[in-house]
Amino acid sequence: MTNEQHLGTFSSARIANGIVFTSGKVGLTQAGERPERFEDEVKAAIADLEATLIECGSSLELLTQVHCILSDMANFDEFDHIYKELIPAPAPPRFTHGGTLVQNFRFEIVGIASVRTTE
Repeated sequence: MTNEQHLGTFSSARIANGIVFTSGKVGLTQAGERPERFEDEVKAAIADLEATLIECGSSLELLTQVHCILSDMANFDEFDHIYKELIPAPAPPRFTHGGTLVQNFRFEIVGIASVRTTE
């Protein structure tokens, strides 16, 4: 299940020249609801990012850049701890900032990744 089914009209990802560009991924439960706990919201958003990358022939290991938005920068340390657990090393360059998110989400992640090549 990808987020665009719930949040508007946009593509979940686009591939150009062997690079996957994803839309912003927010944390939704399988029922399409925002989890109560911030931790679960971050984990669900990263899981959606991973699912999209896999559908496009990529993976979290092939991320080349990540953009993260927190609705409250006071959650940065908790977010960073979860991120370190879920994003494989070496971690890609990351841009993280605060901002208002649609439908009161607390976290959003955008990824750019290489498409897996077969040799």
